[in-house]
Amino acid sequence: MTMTDAESPATREEDLDALLVRAASGDCDAFVAFYDATSPRIYAILLSLTGVATKAERLLEGIYVEAWERMRGRNAPPCPGMQWMSAIAHRHASGRA
Repeated sequence: MTMTDAESPATREEDLDALLVRAASGDCDAFVAFYDATSPRIYAILLSLTGVATKAERLLEGIYVEAWERMRGRNAPPCPGMQWMSAIAHRHASGRA
């Protein structure tokens, strides 16, 4: 296995959840790391659901604002981090946000 074959440090679900737990306590750097690790996948979901790049970009911001607000004061995300973010993305893309 080469270095390029290894998972990046913040791509495993447990690592993403740990970043969200840290973000819930107000750690902005952890939330930025979570965003950096997950936003390309969430954007891809939004783009596939909307078919419009500008709309997907616009929705992406709102999704992470909602996640930041909903995580404050929690011990853990309500379900695995990527699953939770995907659910928020689907809700926003369908106009139910």
